[in-house]
Amino acid sequence: MQPVPEVGDLVRDTATGRVGFFVRSVSGRFLIRAVHGGVEWEAEPGEVQLATPLRELRARAAEINARSRRGLN
Repeated sequence: MQPVPEVGDLVRDTATGRVGFFVRSVSGRFLIRAVHGGVEWEAEPGEVQLATPLRELRARAAEINARSRRGLN
């Protein structure tokens, strides 16, 4: 059994291949927010794994770049 991610952990939904930030667990499912914001989605806990360090680095850099383009710090 995989550990439950902590809020803010970058995770990968293996069913869809999408990567996002873990928000919380709701009714036995995980709520995940897309890296660039937008609509959150639900995923089965068994189909969610912590992102690899490289995937996490890429996602966090992409988020910082997106914020910079929007003029946010």
